[in-house]
Amino acid sequence: MKWILVYIFINPLVPGDVMSLEPVATNAAGPRVTYNDMYECFAARERLSEIAGIGQGHFGPGKQAVCVPIESTDI
Repeated sequence: MKWILVYIFINPLVPGDVMSLEPVATNAAGPRVTYNDMYECFAARERLSEIAGIGQGHFGPGKQAVCVPIESTDI
C-alpha cells in the first residue's frame, strides 16, 4: 500500500464573494508522488503545515491536508 498527501483549500472564484467558494485538492508533493508508509506521509503533512498552515499539523480555516491510502497499482 502507498500513501498520497492530498492538500485541500477553499478558493474563491470571485475575490471577496463567499458564494463563489470552491474546494480545490491537489497532490501536495507533486504529480504521481507517493509515500511508502503512513508515518512518512504524516511527516510530510507536518512539514506542509509549517509552509502552508500555522504549523504543528494545523492548517487554519479553509485549508487541510490528509494522507490517503491507495493500492500501489493505482498510480
